[in-house]
Amino acid sequence: MARSEFRFVVDGVELIPEQQAAIAGEIQKAGLAALSTVGSKLTNPLTVGHGNIRLRPEWYGLWVVNGPFADELGQRINDLGFWMQK
Repeated sequence: MARSEFRFVVDGVELIPEQQAAIAGEIQKAGLAALSTVGSKLTNPLTVGHGNIRLRPEWYGLWVVNGPFADELGQRINDLGFWMQK
């Protein structure tokens, strides 16, 4: 499975949790827009992540998973009860 990882690091600047969440949200939007800009061909993408550092710090960010693994991971998330209908 192909994987590309991109990071944005801020060092030496004190940020409160609300600022961290706002920056994370903007980076998430920019990353998704960049996928569109480069013309990536996503067949069944699953986007996992959030900006709530208190909930699950290891999930602070955004993962875009595509292909058969996205189906498998999505089903596992649903089985655990994380999926919520709006």
